Amino acid sequence: MTGCAVKPSFLFLRAALIAVVATAAVAACRSAQRPDAENADAGGRVAERIVGRAGGSLRCRISAAPRTLNYLLAADEPSLIVAFYLMGGRLVEFDHDTQSYAPGLAESWTRAGDDRTFEITLRDGARFSDGSPVTAADVEFTFRALYDERTASPAFRDAMLIEGRPIEVAALDTRRLRMIFPRPVATVEGYFSNLAVLPRAHLQEAFDSGRFRESYGIDADPATIITAGPFAVKSATPGERVQLRRNPHYWKKDSAGNSLPYLDELSIEVVADANLALVRLRGGEIDLYDRLRPGDYAALRNEQGAVRAEDLGPGLYTDHMWFNLNPGDGKAPHRRAIFADVRFRRAVSLAIDRDSLAGITLRGLATPLGSFVSPGNRFWVAADLPPIRRNQEQAEAVLREMGCVRRGEEPTRQLLCNGVRVEFTLLVPVESQPRVEMAAAIQSDLARLGILMHVAPLEFGQLSRRLNETFDYDAALFGISVTEPDPSSYANFLLSGSPSHPWAPRQPRPATAWEARIDALVAEVAGERNSERRRAAFREIQHILAEQLPVIPLVARHLTAAAQRRTGNYRPSALPPYSLWNTEELFIRP
Repeated sequence: MTGCAVKPSFLFLRAALIAVVATAAVAACRSAQRPDAENADAGGRVAERIVGRAGGSLRCRISAAPRTLNYLLAADEPSLIVAFYLMGGRLVEFDHDTQSYAPGLAESWTRAGDDRTFEITLRDGARFSDGSPVTAADVEFTFRALYDERTASPAFRDAMLIEGRPIEVAALDTRRLRMIFPRPVATVEGYFSNLAVLPRAHLQEAFDSGRFRESYGIDADPATIITAGPFAVKSATPGERVQLRRNPHYWKKDSAGNSLPYLDELSIEVVADANLALVRLRGGEIDLYDRLRPGDYAALRNEQGAVRAEDLGPGLYTDHMWFNLNPGDGKAPHRRAIFADVRFRRAVSLAIDRDSLAGITLRGLATPLGSFVSPGNRFWVAADLPPIRRNQEQAEAVLREMGCVRRGEEPTRQLLCNGVRVEFTLLVPVESQPRVEMAAAIQSDLARLGILMHVAPLEFGQLSRRLNETFDYDAALFGISVTEPDPSSYANFLLSGSPSHPWAPRQPRPATAWEARIDALVAEVAGERNSERRRAAFREIQHILAEQLPVIPLVARHLTAAAQRRTGNYRPSALPPYSLWNTEELFIRP
């Protein structure tokens, strides 16, 4: 029984799903190897890769329920985990062992005469869960459904548009397609990995009649949900669980020629209470549990039982805070003017004790940041931006430069700018205990400067509406969530006109010269095929944000995972979907 903790988080899905790394595709099936020191990963953990045994059922814990089984409609992580990663058969896959792309349903792809045109050949014999063949017409249909405005895909449509234009797709025959990109892109594999192929024969009528959004609902008849990934739906109880069954027609085999996945069933169980989830893990009712709370990880790490816990190091997710820099709705003009002054943002950044956040608040399971890019993104993080260290004296000097003055002594000290007390409210998701605790620590740090910061924990849905719709807030503590390492993953976070641009989204044009420069650099990163020039452009973006601080980087929390020792081929990843990225290889030891 497997438990993978998936918590709601501020997902920049449109950006996150454009995941491109400048590496060559590798063979889709890894050969079986013994678990030994030669197979240790970068963190020194033994990475088991052996031929498993068929059969058995596992349970995976998630903390929030999937809202749909149609991956094109997914706007939350639980739905993506189930519909995209577990049920979706993608053209190209991302191998977490090597951090490179690997052939999926597309066995090959080649450039066809220019940098915009590609020919893709599908895997011979690939079939959907009902036994019907996966064809080029299915891929063409999936692209049409993805781009169609009636579908209104909240994550994938924007991710697959290039400068607002779609990729042109045409089936050449049963197995071959031609794709023409609107302009050259650095690597195409990231776009191919965003596409999980849907069955045209089963969905064409719903699409033509405008009912596609009703397809593959969480309460749909499982027999009507046809997939090309390792699992299909056996049953679903909305809000409680999704029971997946093995796809008998899945194309992958292990090195001995055995069909994958090994598991007969995989149960996705919704357990919102982390305390209850921990009890079930210890009781053997959950086999895998991702993103443990720091205290739970520490406790499990010290236990000698059937559960092993691991610190996977910093993942790609980062925590940061930002101020609302929207030009104005008439509310709190004095506060907005202060937020807009980069010196104020710099003073706040200098006042925050990131070492304490990482070492004490998060119990050593975090790394302080100097950039919005996690150090877990080893190839792309700007190495010359060290973590920002607390320096209250310098913070006070910056505030004096602004003309701000302090009155009184701690704990009643007050900071006044233009004669008005500096006071604001920081929104934080109530579902995230680590972020609530970080907010409390930051509140104490800023109080030393005389800044009165209120902490307002809000339910995720309400918080999302404030940040993305009404813009009725002062500041927020959330983060960037990307699924794969390439700089293109950050595009919608960075682009000034993007709805996922946190500090001032949906700008009709860049509000500042530095935002315009970032827009230009993002375009350069997306189209430049030379790796060193891409790195230089992305490094410049990081330096601009480090100077302007529209977001104040805090920490990159470490990915922690726990597993029952009987789970074979357990190779958890710091990237989504964590312990389930190689779910077709997981098996139960005798």
